[in-house]
Amino acid sequence: MDCRMLLQKYKHFIIGGMMLLGIVFGVILFILVKSAPDKLTDDELVMSSVSSAQSSETEASSQQIYVDIKGAVEKPGMYEGTASMRVWDAVMLAGGVSDAADTKQVNFSERITDQMVIYVPKIGEEVQISEKSSESLESESKDTSKINLNKASETELQALPGVGQKKAQEIIRYREENGGFKTIEDLKNISGFGEKTFEKLKESITT
Repeated sequence: MDCRMLLQKYKHFIIGGMMLLGIVFGVILFILVKSAPDKLTDDELVMSSVSSAQSSETEASSQQIYVDIKGAVEKPGMYEGTASMRVWDAVMLAGGVSDAADTKQVNFSERITDQMVIYVPKIGEEVQISEKSSESLESESKDTSKINLNKASETELQALPGVGQKKAQEIIRYREENGGFKTIEDLKNISGFGEKTFEKLKESITT
């Protein structure tokens, strides 16, 4: 029996098998096409999230800041660092602590900030930098809310209680003629600024 006769005899089986394979292939292709976009979307979301987190972390760590390192270190001075650095990292930029350093008074794990002053005291030296800094900031805050007699303009001086245009002009004339106000009490040297008026103004003015 030759090949032609075999094909003729089993052609129905061959055609049926090919149709079955076509159906199976079509179903598999349909499933793959349907599931691929969802899987791709999930992967893209994961990659996007990771990329965003890495970008934020990189940006924060690369931000340039400057710290002033003083006290018992090998090379005191101003150094450039990044927001991800700790006090210990910054001190290492200054050559590390000296033999005389009292490391117990320094929090080396603190994260550094821009314009930060890092002071390493010597053994036997007692300092409280954080409290001094707090007092200094509080004092500066109060001063900025006050009117500076030596710098305020005529309009700014008129914002003071009981001070009109004429009195504001007298304050400016006094500071120009006397080289400025040495203390706020000098205000009483101007006519019209007696003790009662000064008492009302003293909490609102500075020099």
